[in-house]
Amino acid sequence: MSKTYKGIAIFGTPASGKTAISLKLEKRLPGSKHLEVFDELIEPTLRKSPHIKGESVRERARQVFGYLKNKYGQSAIGKLVTGIHKRKYKKQFIIISGIRGLENAQYLKREGYLIVFLSVPASAGVKRLMEREGYSKDAAVKDYKEEETIYKTSKVKSIADLILDTSGKDPMRPAAALLRFLGKYECKKCVNNIENPVISIDKDGLCQTCALYKSKFNPKVFRKELKFFKAFANRRGKYNAMVGISGGKDSTAVLYRMVKFGFRPLAFTFDTGYYSDHIFSRSAEMAENLGVSHERIDIRTYVRKIDRISYRKTAELYDLPYSDKLQARFRGLYEEGREHYSVKCGHSIPFVRTCQLCRRVVIRAYYGEAVKRGINLVVLGINEWTGLSRNNFTAIRKLKPFKNKPAVYIVHLPFLIQAKIGDTQKILRKIGWKEPRGELLIESNANSCLFARAAENKARKLLGFHPDSTRLGREVTASFISKEQALKALRKRHGYSYSVREVLEKAGVTIALP
Repeated sequence: MSKTYKGIAIFGTPASGKTAISLKLEKRLPGSKHLEVFDELIEPTLRKSPHIKGESVRERARQVFGYLKNKYGQSAIGKLVTGIHKRKYKKQFIIISGIRGLENAQYLKREGYLIVFLSVPASAGVKRLMEREGYSKDAAVKDYKEEETIYKTSKVKSIADLILDTSGKDPMRPAAALLRFLGKYECKKCVNNIENPVISIDKDGLCQTCALYKSKFNPKVFRKELKFFKAFANRRGKYNAMVGISGGKDSTAVLYRMVKFGFRPLAFTFDTGYYSDHIFSRSAEMAENLGVSHERIDIRTYVRKIDRISYRKTAELYDLPYSDKLQARFRGLYEEGREHYSVKCGHSIPFVRTCQLCRRVVIRAYYGEAVKRGINLVVLGINEWTGLSRNNFTAIRKLKPFKNKPAVYIVHLPFLIQAKIGDTQKILRKIGWKEPRGELLIESNANSCLFARAAENKARKLLGFHPDSTRLGREVTASFISKEQALKALRKRHGYSYSVREVLEKAGVTIALP
């Protein structure tokens, strides 16, 4: 789409989801404003016109439509809406819902608004009216016919710029199609797109993560952090750093770098009960090849009761059969999970994104295992930032949950030294590391985590996007990998015959609900 529109006017058959879709669009289009005609025009007119009578709000609204049309002309509401846009929301892209009438559609189209028509089969529309308005079937059918007679609804469809089927229950599906039409579907930098309910695309074509990174990234921050990090190499003790290793490309390259930096690292691999067995043997092999001690650490002791309940709820969620209702629930829980993955969170909810639940355990384990060994530095092969601190993206995170215990610093080494995938590959070739048979160089988290693997296909089907897309998207944002490499990883499907419940019960991390 190359044309620039002033806004969007959403028309449609009765109960086709005009307001619901408008609200979805407002959330996804930065700088937009939802303008509901009933709130802006119809209701104020009703308050000023006590003579307008009717059995229902819809009936009185139709009388207002007729009154305004007779007094000010066929396209009166269209003209009033454009006036409100210029007067109240001049700098915003407006999304108009609750508007009807062929002449209004024609006027708004001439004025530069995108005309969208939402279509739903009459039988489904009648059923929705019965549910929403409490109508009998006869009353709903009558309402449907009156809409066509008064507003020439079918003729609006014939002049629409875009027609969307809204017979499904999820308003995000047609909203996504509309955003795709507008060129606001996918970030031009990374793999994020608006199928993900937390993603929006700005006027420059960037998702909020890439836009923030572009405006806040400051390479000067890393000079100070790198100096701080290297100072740990001079600390005494058998080990002066712990390095997380899975035997994969990133962690193996990081362990090599740590040795070259002059550290005395202890390589470790956490055991959650749901990692593939080859992770532990390969990790030990890579550590031995680099002359580094290695420990396999079972961290299930860090799983709190509240976490066990969350594991159980997650298993039960993934047990449910596919349905429109479950799809809506998955998308809602995906958003909710972002508020509950902190190690401090004391809530138990089912998690759609497996990494968020695992993170609540792993962060505590980093701190606990480091303090237990008298080590203050944990280094990971994570190719993105640890967080946003003082308006700067940082590569080091300080953990100090207790006043009377020392701090532990988590370092994402590839991001700290601004390494790229090509740099990692050079190291891997030097030490003879090769991709395991059947694996890609870049993989989603389902490659090594059986919890993620068991959840992957159901999650991606119900969400409409891969649950690991935001993580790989951040690696693209940070320029560690290319967008094409991330997309290739996200397209891969990892076949697995065990359910989420079976994986978690075998790992011994669930608890029966009360």
